Amino acid sequence: MKTTISVPKILDLHSALDFSILLSRVVESEGFIFDFKNTERVEPFGMLLVSSEIKTLMLKYPRSSTTYINYEKMLYAAEMGFFQAFGLDFGDVKRATEREMQFIPLTIYDREELIRNAAKKGIEVGGEVEEQSRTMARVLCQSDEGTVYDTLSYSIREIMRNAVEHSQTIRFGICAQYWPSQKKVEVAILDRGIGLRRSLSVNPHLEASDDKRAINYALMPAVSGKAFKGTRIKQSGPWANSGFGLYMTNRICRNGGTFFIATGDTGMLLTKGEGKRYFDCQFSGTAIRMVMRTDQMANLRSALDTYRKEGYEIQRKYKEIVKIDPSSASLMLSDDFDLSTWDRLLSKLKNLD
Repeated sequence: MKTTISVPKILDLHSALDFSILLSRVVESEGFIFDFKNTERVEPFGMLLVSSEIKTLMLKYPRSSTTYINYEKMLYAAEMGFFQAFGLDFGDVKRATEREMQFIPLTIYDREELIRNAAKKGIEVGGEVEEQSRTMARVLCQSDEGTVYDTLSYSIREIMRNAVEHSQTIRFGICAQYWPSQKKVEVAILDRGIGLRRSLSVNPHLEASDDKRAINYALMPAVSGKAFKGTRIKQSGPWANSGFGLYMTNRICRNGGTFFIATGDTGMLLTKGEGKRYFDCQFSGTAIRMVMRTDQMANLRSALDTYRKEGYEIQRKYKEIVKIDPSSASLMLSDDFDLSTWDRLLSKLKNLD
């Protein structure tokens, strides 16, 4: 007997996370029928996560057949490469990109190929990532200058670097859309790597015993699974393996926008003025969604300078911590990460001593 799975009406952040939980509970069947009858609207993050979850289910149950129905009306999703991402030949992505639309269709990057391409050019892989991020920012903006271009190229570079340097993934996907009339841009990236908890577990100064704690640690400056007190690693270039990438990008996005990150069974949404919201999910790897308001973007150089100074100050205070114990970690879960948070944390640690 075959199992019919109805795809959500709207493939946005919330429904995509719920869908990931639904598919994690699906048991083996003679075949699966994915019905897109009710699906009306899709967003970059939703398409990226749902396509990956469908493909993961197919790999989990290779003996089960897979059928798709009622998808023909979804022309935008087809142009974005949504269907092709899980093996359904519907949509001409190349033709869509030739029309100079301001979007990045669902694109799969091979991590090893990026490394090989960098070696052929005689540059570090970070340089190859930089080139790719600038190309994507140029497509989204239809320009290679200005605040929007600078902010996008920087933000895309940092989340790509995170996947390449820390996830141990084989491949990762990116999807993005810029809506000039709405003054909004969304960028999503997803990998099926080891996830944040395993990545940070090698740092003996952290107590990342669950996904919720791991997310909180990952978004703080100076926290890394590679660079920490006692390690002997060679660092080159600005912010190399220093744990600042996710911190800087989440600060940038929250200027009128949002920053979302998910790993394992937990997702966290950060919004300026509203703090943190947590969501349940079932996802192996790391997924990030950045939504930025282009009319709220400050001058990138000025904004980075401010965030960098604050990050350095937090880093200075972090160096005073020998190990972050579970009781101290609970403070980080409840508060946003600013200088006052670290003042309270250090005060608490001193009281424990």
